[in-house]
Amino acid sequence: MPTCTLAGVEYDYLTPTVEGELEEIHSWEYGKWPRVEAAGPLTSGGSINDYGQAMRWGHGHILATWLDDTEHTHAAWIPAASVRRLTASEWDIIEYHQTPPKRRPIRWTKRLPGLPE
Repeated sequence: MPTCTLAGVEYDYLTPTVEGELEEIHSWEYGKWPRVEAAGPLTSGGSINDYGQAMRWGHGHILATWLDDTEHTHAAWIPAASVRRLTASEWDIIEYHQTPPKRRPIRWTKRLPGLPE
């Protein structure tokens, strides 16, 4: 059972397989994966919001990938209804909060996160 650590808490998450014809699975263009918020199902019930990228879609599911606290990549097929595309502004704010405070001035200089450069 896959486990990831987010905000210092360890979670066991489900990785359902997608049923159906493989020819009906589609991929976004390499490097142009949408940034998403995905409610990944947990083995204990409920879900946890992961922020990452959508790689593929098909059969009512989206393959989402995300990094945990140790920068290990995780992936799971998540029902499409549990995935929401993020705006560039939302993603910028998420990246800001995930960046160590000492490194924030390098990327954001005097600009507030979420605002245009």
